[in-house]
Amino acid sequence: MRVVLLALNASYVHTSLSARYLAAVCQVAGVKLHVVESNINEGAELITSKVMGLCPELLLCSVYIWNRRLMEDICTRIRLSDPGITIVWGGPEASGGWEDVLRRDDVDYVACGEGEGSVLPLIRALAQGTRPNTAGIAWRGGPLPKAPRLETLDKLPYPYVDEGWLQNKIYYFESSRGCPYNCAYCLSSREAGVRYMSLDTAKARLSHMMGKAPLIKFVDRTFNADPNRARALWEFLLSADEETRFHFEVCAHLLTADDFELLADPRAKRFQFEVGLQSASPPSLQAVNRQVDASHTLQAVRQLVQLGTVEVHLDLIAGLPAESLETFAAAVDAALATLSHRLHLGFLKLLPGTELRQKAAQLGLAYLPFAPYEVLRTPHMTAHDFTYLKALAKALDHFYNSRQAENALRYVLAQGEMTGFKLLGLLSAAEREAVQESVYLALEKYVPCSLTLKELCRLDFLCNEPHKRVPDLLLGCEPPEDEMVRHIVYHEPERLFAALPHRRGEKPGSILRQLRFGKFAHGELLFDHSRPRGERVFEV
Repeated sequence: MRVVLLALNASYVHTSLSARYLAAVCQVAGVKLHVVESNINEGAELITSKVMGLCPELLLCSVYIWNRRLMEDICTRIRLSDPGITIVWGGPEASGGWEDVLRRDDVDYVACGEGEGSVLPLIRALAQGTRPNTAGIAWRGGPLPKAPRLETLDKLPYPYVDEGWLQNKIYYFESSRGCPYNCAYCLSSREAGVRYMSLDTAKARLSHMMGKAPLIKFVDRTFNADPNRARALWEFLLSADEETRFHFEVCAHLLTADDFELLADPRAKRFQFEVGLQSASPPSLQAVNRQVDASHTLQAVRQLVQLGTVEVHLDLIAGLPAESLETFAAAVDAALATLSHRLHLGFLKLLPGTELRQKAAQLGLAYLPFAPYEVLRTPHMTAHDFTYLKALAKALDHFYNSRQAENALRYVLAQGEMTGFKLLGLLSAAEREAVQESVYLALEKYVPCSLTLKELCRLDFLCNEPHKRVPDLLLGCEPPEDEMVRHIVYHEPERLFAALPHRRGEKPGSILRQLRFGKFAHGELLFDHSRPRGERVFEV
């Protein structure tokens, strides 16, 4: 039987860990699995042609919230093109509402729960022309599925044995499965407890990945649920002489004094922490079973940011029960006051199979009946409120999360004269092409010293733009930049290499192409665009 697995990622840079797990399971068992990995930016017609070109007899579809509607389109095309192909859906979108999925004419089976334990029995049964008598497989008229569960992650095969390792891709790693918390909007709340991969296995597999993958994202729902285990892995990763970066989802309130001491290590600049604040309103947090004091989370985030090493991302969710525009604005203010490197403003989604989805009518939550199931109105937030928050989320990504005006915005927030929510409202109305120019025009009236703001906007511009001319609005009385850079490179080499010792020995022309100069009230700076963004500024 010719078996094809279709995985559709959210974007080109992502990779599918689940597809690699299933391929590895089949490879170990000697079963050939053809994988078609694409992304949702490719059209249904093109992806369908890729699948049909492999002449599948059995098609396994990995279905998530971001790809469901595209997957529906593709499966409709495939069923109409060749009704003889058996189509199986698996993944969170299929497991959460398997009864609804089986109402579709183009889906024959649903693999519920963890596919690593059910994919082989399914393939073998169908190859023999029989119904799969295995846990976790549902079909029309069949018994209620009981999802299989791996007791230890050590039994999972290593998913990257034959990986090509592309430098523009994000790779994923799972060292634990499950979550100790019971958030009413999260799929992880459907199972109790956390299962771990042994430290020895995790270290061995990470050793193979480090140096090959530019960024490894841990998919663990709460990486530091066991603080001692988390610290042991952090120590191991910090000791590795590699440039690979790592992303973790952590609970900030679980961080200990030992953690902060470890994370003060300059090598921790390779770490990204994603912290779920979600809300600062106790009634809203209580309504979704989050028993965490938001003030403790915020304090820990501030402490993390002050270390100056770990890149900190903070998450908020708009639309939680009992959350009004006013209380959510307070959460935005509190979140931005931490000066986290990024703030993600998401919108509540009522996923099939979650507690909040089941209580939607009772709570008065109006939401899309199809993926992504986003809430559009609540008893405490109008549709207009959500529209306004969408505009703020766009401004947040464009101005704050892009970090193109990082120094200027941190200065504005540090003055304490403007709330973060008001700042985003002002920026959402800005329209200038250059981010730094827009920030200056929108905020100059709201800071004690507009000249300082202008200098910081110019600093941000020079740090982010390797070649573009500085906007006239941000210029002062400083000498022409081109003349100063050329003078330093060609006529003051000792001054140049005192500031940039790492460029010694290079040809002047090569250095010149990657260098910018700025004269500010407190000194002169060189911006070396051969370096990562956080390491480009040098006093001269």
